[in-house]
Amino acid sequence: MNKNVVLTGKPGCGKTTLIREVCHCFPDKIGGFFTDEVRIGSQRDSFVLKTFDGQQGVFAKKGMASPVKLNKYGIDLNVLESLGISALRRAIRDEKIIVIDEIGSMEMFSKPFRSVVADCLNSPCKVLASIRYNSQPFTSEIKAMTDTTLLYLSRSNAAEIKKAIEQWLCIK
Repeated sequence: MNKNVVLTGKPGCGKTTLIREVCHCFPDKIGGFFTDEVRIGSQRDSFVLKTFDGQQGVFAKKGMASPVKLNKYGIDLNVLESLGISALRRAIRDEKIIVIDEIGSMEMFSKPFRSVVADCLNSPCKVLASIRYNSQPFTSEIKAMTDTTLLYLSRSNAAEIKKAIEQWLCIK
């Protein structure tokens, strides 16, 4: 696999779960962030951005007052730009494996985020990211990068992809 490994797949296929599971095995090597869904019953209510050094904030929430909205969600770009971008910059500085979960529709509202993602992908550090399945100009560019391996995740191939990523993480 290439320096950058990017997971894609339909919503709910397990991208975040897989990233959390593989990163759990390498806590001192990993920097960046992941997003957790918060559910109320069976309904998705919000997304919490969590850094690997223990910081967190509500990134998006149904009905949240915000000038930035996507469908029913208000988006707090300050959470992404203060916690998420800072975690990515620290990971580059500390030469860690950079984890970006996720490069999706909500994140595309932030130009500084897109810029730091490009910095991460072009850095000497390995990058493990999840990316929206559907096409969008910025995400399509990432998927087409020559030093990026794009893996399509589904429930049926999750174990195989998890094993491949764990092996990739162990290689210097």
